[in-house]
Amino acid sequence: MKVFGTLSLFFGFWLFSSPTLISETPQSDDASKVVAMENLWNQMQLNHDAAAMEKMLDEDFVLTDYDGSLLNKSQFLDSIKDMNVKLTQEMSEGMKLHEHGNTLVITGATREKGTQNGKPFAHNGRFTDTWMKKNGTWLCVASHLGVVSK
Repeated sequence: MKVFGTLSLFFGFWLFSSPTLISETPQSDDASKVVAMENLWNQMQLNHDAAAMEKMLDEDFVLTDYDGSLLNKSQFLDSIKDMNVKLTQEMSEGMKLHEHGNTLVITGATREKGTQNGKPFAHNGRFTDTWMKKNGTWLCVASHLGVVSK
């Protein structure tokens, strides 16, 4: 818990000192929180922190990955724990927010680099994440990744 709190503080500062990460349009407090969670998401993947990631995902979470595969919450968390994948870069930029009551859709660009089973990879893509506020807590219910270039 101490590590998550430290990460939250660090990345909260990082988020607000990085102008390319936030949409140019005014945001609600909720939208700002979700953007911060999006940036924490990247750090959780870099650090294989599935326990922290689990707290941000709805039980019915679904991910459509770069290769078109569908992952449920458990499968996605297992992929984060996979030490055969070593990310050296995981970042989002150009985020645009679309608020719809208790639902927030975020689109943006993503870049990731690393190795899988010792073989290097790099993806430049686009993402769409859908967040819902349930019982006062924002949870990601769906994520879709598409490759722009490898």
